Amino acid sequence: MKKKRALGVLAATFVAAALPMVAASPASASTADCQVFLRNVGYNVGPRVEAACTAGADRSVFMGTTAWSQCVFLLGNLGVKHSDVITACDEARN
Repeated sequence: MKKKRALGVLAATFVAAALPMVAASPASASTADCQVFLRNVGYNVGPRVEAACTAGADRSVFMGTTAWSQCVFLLGNLGVKHSDVITACDEARN
């Protein structure tokens, strides 16, 4: 009986740990890629960088502005180097 209960707990724990990875949308993955890139090249990633990366991952067009250009604009205003902005927003878009 103890073995069955332990196996059940183990299975439930595995499912609970795996569910967020399975349910993650492609946009969240690309947003994370953008943030990881910026963190790896030495920038602090806070709420404003997260917002810019999220904007870059958006597939919609807002008032004639693409999400990618909005990402470029937001990160540029934060003082991120232009070449890093382009790479980060490309990561967000892909």
